[in-house]
Amino acid sequence: MTVRVGVIGAGLIGKEHIRRLTDTVTGARVTAVTDAVLVTSWGPAHAEHVLNAIAAGKPVFCEKPPATTAGDCLRIVEAETARGRRLVQVGFMRRYDTGYQQMKQVIDSGRIGEPLVVHCAHRNPWTCCAGCWTTRSSPPR
Repeated sequence: MTVRVGVIGAGLIGKEHIRRLTDTVTGARVTAVTDAVLVTSWGPAHAEHVLNAIAAGKPVFCEKPPATTAGDCLRIVEAETARGRRLVQVGFMRRYDTGYQQMKQVIDSGRIGEPLVVHCAHRNPWTCCAGCWTTRSSPPR
């Protein structure tokens, strides 16, 4: 089975999602006629796109934030609840990234003691063809 995914927003993050859906994910195809929606547009536009996907009964993955106001977040929750099934997933977790997995291993090992505070920041650098890290301003190869 192929899942047809519509991507809204083709900036830095959107292009990376499109690349992964096209080159890495088995059974997914980026297309205009969709089974599911991926929202990577400008943050203040997210709520409208998520609400439209819910209204269409489409599962939607939205990069953070799902909305920029508490009222819009509540509208999303209410719309999904009214549909009677879970449709919305928000992409704010990075627990599967290599660096975060390595940090968890170090913490779990007890080598550094029990952390009191952890502050994590990620800047989405490009990965070049050779697997080395380049800066965000570097073009993808």
